[in-house]
Amino acid sequence: MEFLILWIICGVITGIVASSKGRSGFGWFLLGCLLGIFGVIFIALMPSLRPQPVQQVHLMQHAVTGNNGSVRVKICPDCAEEVMADARICKHCRHQFL
Repeated sequence: MEFLILWIICGVITGIVASSKGRSGFGWFLLGCLLGIFGVIFIALMPSLRPQPVQQVHLMQHAVTGNNGSVRVKICPDCAEEVMADARICKHCRHQFL
């Protein structure tokens, strides 16, 4: 009886961990009930399917400032990256501005 409870607890833990990693919680619950502690270990070692948040890094160190002190930039139509307003060529994708 104790082993049955232990296997169900392992299934619940496996389902919770799988759900937090963007995987099917119910499917992994069933697999965790079948595999026991090995299911918990297996899902703990698997990578997450959720997209990682993108960290926005501002790369302009020597920015050209306008009269009010703001940075003058424009958005490249090809790669959608910020480039200096006076740039003739995008430093990311080499798009030539007219």
